[in-house]
Amino acid sequence: MMIEVRDLNVTFSSGKRQNHVVRDISFSVARGETLGIVGESGCGKSTVLRCLSGMEKGWSGEIALAGRTVGKSRSLDDLKCAQMVFQDPYGSLHPRHRIGTALAEPLRAMGRQEIWRTVERSLRQVGLPAAFANRFPHELSGGQRQRVAIARALILAPPILLLDEPTSALDVSIQAEILNLLADQRDEMGLTYVLVSHDLAVIAHMCDRVLIMQDGRFVDELSKRDLQDGKTHDDYARELFEATFI
Repeated sequence: MMIEVRDLNVTFSSGKRQNHVVRDISFSVARGETLGIVGESGCGKSTVLRCLSGMEKGWSGEIALAGRTVGKSRSLDDLKCAQMVFQDPYGSLHPRHRIGTALAEPLRAMGRQEIWRTVERSLRQVGLPAAFANRFPHELSGGQRQRVAIARALILAPPILLLDEPTSALDVSIQAEILNLLADQRDEMGLTYVLVSHDLAVIAHMCDRVLIMQDGRFVDELSKRDLQDGKTHDDYARELFEATFI
């Protein structure tokens, strides 16, 4: 398995108040598989991605990536293993940094050589001209910015990509382009994806298997055939499915 999670819990505290946002969840993702996690806003799905990426430290349980158990503090190799694409392609790029600088940052952090050649190659990989390295984020369209965000996630050649609503901030006309780009990269490089979304239509387009999340727990699991047939095994999952497709 490329990803294995056992008994994951996350609780946020504010004074005496506690919010148990992820509750005893377990799942695994095979190499080359795309797993979807879908649910309403605030159900805990993005927190799961943050735990996998190493951004969230306040978790308990067990996480293994590419066959190696990881902790709350990650080595460079651990961090390189799983990279994240965020929801807002403008908010995830520094507005005063040129695109080339944004792409070079992870390479420098890992002590890589031939940085600018790699930056240019990564831009071409996602269908952008190498000359875009000299542009600022505000000079790019939303779809182009998300392509840059994907290039930045791929530039260290991670085996795992964590996708947090990667198309929800984009126009509908651009969403399909980004989803097709992600599918092409997955197929060409044998990548493993975890895709978080509130949109079952996006999930159905991309995923081999889907976990339905409600109030920090997984309440249903759907195969690709289940999605195609409209078959669910839980009342909440059925309501979510009907709200999306009917």
